[in-house]
Amino acid sequence: MDNRIYHRPAVSVIIPLSDSARNMKKLLSVVKRIDPHTEVIVVCNGVSSQETSLSNEWGAQVISTGLEVDSYEARAIGSAHARGDVVLFIDECLTMPLLYLKKYVTLVKKGSDVIITTCSDHWGSKRGNRSAGSAYCLLNHLLGQKSMGSASFENIPFALSRKALEAIGSETLCNPAVALVQASVLGLKMTTIAPFAVEKQPTGTCDIVRKDIRTIYREHAKAIQLLTGGTKLRRAEQDGQRHRDLVQSSDVLHLRSVIQLESRVKEGGVWGGKRKAKYARSHKKTRRRTH
Repeated sequence: MDNRIYHRPAVSVIIPLSDSARNMKKLLSVVKRIDPHTEVIVVCNGVSSQETSLSNEWGAQVISTGLEVDSYEARAIGSAHARGDVVLFIDECLTMPLLYLKKYVTLVKKGSDVIITTCSDHWGSKRGNRSAGSAYCLLNHLLGQKSMGSASFENIPFALSRKALEAIGSETLCNPAVALVQASVLGLKMTTIAPFAVEKQPTGTCDIVRKDIRTIYREHAKAIQLLTGGTKLRRAEQDGQRHRDLVQSSDVLHLRSVIQLESRVKEGGVWGGKRKAKYARSHKKTRRRTH
């Protein structure tokens, strides 16, 4: 039955689509069974040759951007049209079982506002993606959400309640790092889910226009700036353990150095304190030998 006859769908599923997509029919057959009242919104990068079949055969709402956009912008566009109480974001290339996707919807219905996926260890082991995972961990650490590890809106799938989407704002989803900061400082209830089929399925987005690592660093630098100096986001909250002195600069290389420092320091102690102590001991030994 066409879900569009319902005034308010229970679930909206947002899918960015490239014209080279080959998996859509199989994906839609799964997505339509998430809930009897599921709204499917497909956002095409430019104009898709599949628009007619997706709309007529599957009852999907198809939005053609007419311009080249990345998947983050496509998700933001799709979310602005979503009417569901739960909004689930997936990608065209993901092959996940129905029960796994239902987990995201179920957790929102049980009271969580934000459901995000952690990084796959297998995916993170590839060159370049490990650094991205470190950026996600660093941001969560600064947010006081260290238990979330590498969870990020950069990872797919993720789900939002209607309340969370309206609080964060559709446009904010263009920058996943800023969206995460917004969700945290607004006190939205966030839950993480481990990635599906770690050995086969990457959780990083299958981007219709690829985002490079420097862009991820830049976006996280902006998010950290908002967190440490943006009174609009932070309101009257204290700095706490946000390490404000380390993240004043928005420079990408500065953020990279902070990420590398954080990843090499074990839990506990002062930020970078163990490395400094180690270097100090080494320096003293060298001085003793020279004397």
